[in-house]
Amino acid sequence: MKRLLSLMMVPLLLLGSPAHAATLAGVELPDTQGTLVLQGAGLLRKGLFFKIYVGALYLEEKAHTERILTDVPKRIDIHYFHKIPKGIMTRVADNTLKNNLSEEEYIAMIPKLEKLHNAYLNGRKGSYASLIYMPGEGLTYAYDDTAVITIECDDFANAYFTVWLGEEPSSRSIKSAMLEDLRNP
Repeated sequence: MKRLLSLMMVPLLLLGSPAHAATLAGVELPDTQGTLVLQGAGLLRKGLFFKIYVGALYLEEKAHTERILTDVPKRIDIHYFHKIPKGIMTRVADNTLKNNLSEEEYIAMIPKLEKLHNAYLNGRKGSYASLIYMPGEGLTYAYDDTAVITIECDDFANAYFTVWLGEEPSSRSIKSAMLEDLRNP
């Protein structure tokens, strides 16, 4: 029953406000996503001209940036500029997780990690993927506002967010930009 209620709540979390808080590289970012407010956003590039994606972080409260990898509600949206095969995304996530977690922590999360990565869809130009964490509900992966999978386990969700927000993130510039407060420049 709890799982059914959690899955029923996901569409509410996926709905964005029509108001846009920021535009980055032509991507309009909603001010809110459900109860979460846009914290910061960054553009990942390869070289000077090749845009890969815009990543946006949503939080309930600004103070949550100080304890971002704990049980605070959070959401990351990844807006794609090109086709990105899921194999590339999962390889980057795996490598980054290995850099941020102990060997024991990484091994313990492999079954849930495989479940999440098997659910990933290829990135398509103009589409976006979301990772949404709500304490007690787990981590939801959504694609273009459609929930694909929810993995119940708070520890797994917080560990997975190290891909973008850990000590050794996949991109230091994206981490820095996401944690920069767009609401109070």
